[in-house]
Amino acid sequence: MRLALSLNRYYRAEDIAVFPMVGEGKRFEGYKFPVLFKGSSLPSGGFGFRVGLSLFKEDIKSGLFRDLIYMYKTLKSIRPDIVISIGDPFNLIFTYLGTGKKVFFVSTDQGHSAWVNGFSGIELIIIKQFALWTFTRDRKTEEFLLEKGIDNVRYLGNPLMDCVEDPKFFLPEGITLLPGTRRDCGRNLLFLLEVIKKIEKPFKYYVPVNANSEPFIIEVLREKNYKLLDWDYGYKIEEPLEIYVGRGTFSEMVSSSLLVIGLSGSGNEQSAGLGKPVISFYIEGIQFNKKFISEQKRLLDESLILVDTDSAGKVINSLLSDPLELKKRGEIGKFRMGEKGAIPKIAQFIKDYWDENRR
Repeated sequence: MRLALSLNRYYRAEDIAVFPMVGEGKRFEGYKFPVLFKGSSLPSGGFGFRVGLSLFKEDIKSGLFRDLIYMYKTLKSIRPDIVISIGDPFNLIFTYLGTGKKVFFVSTDQGHSAWVNGFSGIELIIIKQFALWTFTRDRKTEEFLLEKGIDNVRYLGNPLMDCVEDPKFFLPEGITLLPGTRRDCGRNLLFLLEVIKKIEKPFKYYVPVNANSEPFIIEVLREKNYKLLDWDYGYKIEEPLEIYVGRGTFSEMVSSSLLVIGLSGSGNEQSAGLGKPVISFYIEGIQFNKKFISEQKRLLDESLILVDTDSAGKVINSLLSDPLELKKRGEIGKFRMGEKGAIPKIAQFIKDYWDENRR
């Protein structure tokens, strides 16, 4: 979405077709960008076999292969001038095979950061053969690809951080809870609510939600007999703990927090990028499982603190009493995630490249 909006500075919205490979394309509703494909809402959220065979089987039952065939046929039917693929090497090769054109590849997957796994030999061949230019999510991955002989690569900032708006306001100092945004977020929130009972000092707790997560979050809170009161940005709970559930308030809540306790993918990373230490756990969720959190730990280094339920209270209380440690870990997160500003720079780069090479 952000890249489409940035390209819209140079091209008409009607000429910027979007092709969401996962989900139903709801985020593009209300805009003039043509949506070429609206797929199924997959149980794995698009992570497929990467999060386990059982969910991959559920994806197949929900129409995964049907969607892939339709996507391929749709790509075959169009004749684009510029092709951009966002995500991982699978998206890159799939886009190339469908359109027959070399691709501007925006690499956003955490596992393909050089801080984590980098790219395999086969993936490097795919990038060399099918990517016109590659934009990495961090400087280390740019250096990794250059060392592997891929010269058409640039690091222009981290696109993931561009998805975080500057805060429009600040809330009283508190702690943010990130249960994720997928269908297991309600269960995750109940887990986090048990964890914060071990925090000694009283705090305000913030839970940002979006259109996907809000129904699950509200459902479990009502099932557990929490009294939900109206709040300017969503709901508030006054007892036994002071909790605020806010729509579209991720940046405001995280920026107002001393630290984040999270079971989120992008949310954990973005919080670290905003300079907030993140407490997390090894659990088994849809996206957020042991493999995923292990990769996230390698990515975020000391800004992400992995604990178990027995040690959580002690670790959190110790960290909250040590401002220098909070600051140190926050700075590590900002360094590992990199700066924002990538998306408008990528859009400008693509426009300049196209203007120069179409003559």
